[in-house]
Amino acid sequence: MSKLSLNLQKQALKEMSQRKPYSKKLAGFEYLVLPKVYKGSTDTELFTEVIKIKPDYDVWDIGTGTGLIALSFKKNGARYVLATDLNPDAVKNAKVNSKLLKLDIDVRRLNLFGTVKNKFDVITFNPPFTNALPKASHDISFWDKDHKTVKSFLKDIQRYLKPSGKAFIAWSSFADTRKLKVIAKKYNIKLKQVGKRKGKRGFVYYVFELVFKL
Repeated sequence: MSKLSLNLQKQALKEMSQRKPYSKKLAGFEYLVLPKVYKGSTDTELFTEVIKIKPDYDVWDIGTGTGLIALSFKKNGARYVLATDLNPDAVKNAKVNSKLLKLDIDVRRLNLFGTVKNKFDVITFNPPFTNALPKASHDISFWDKDHKTVKSFLKDIQRYLKPSGKAFIAWSSFADTRKLKVIAKKYNIKLKQVGKRKGKRGFVYYVFELVFKL
């Protein structure tokens, strides 16, 4: 990871902590962004476009932030949508946007899988991409020391999927894409690219479907 990438993240985290609530337009929504919450960007929009939702689907969006990805799934017809985040400000933000947009989703504060027992048709995770130690609650938007959260997600994700369920994870070129593939391989998972888009400053964002090897 370059110094430029890390400095940009530090600037973004500082801005997140100092901002006032404001409205943002993205992916066909106008929604509220609260302080200390990731506002959503190219990676968020890409998720809303590449994942197809059927009316009988139960869906779980992990690391939901403002709730935009989860809300898009509900708008597109999902039967039940669970939206979770460890950041308490993100949980508050997702609940506010659920009411604002009149889309009923189940928002909870959880550390990754938490106490959830359900199984899902689709699970999405827009994780922290960068190997750095988070100090404040909103730092987990970008930073994950030794990629521990990503490793835990890949290790245990299958137990939360229905037999035909699918899981998806985002990543970006401002982190180490090769590292994600190495971690996935350790858990006998292949990454199938289903979405790719260039964002600001030339960074490329990806969405991968997890393919579980027998």
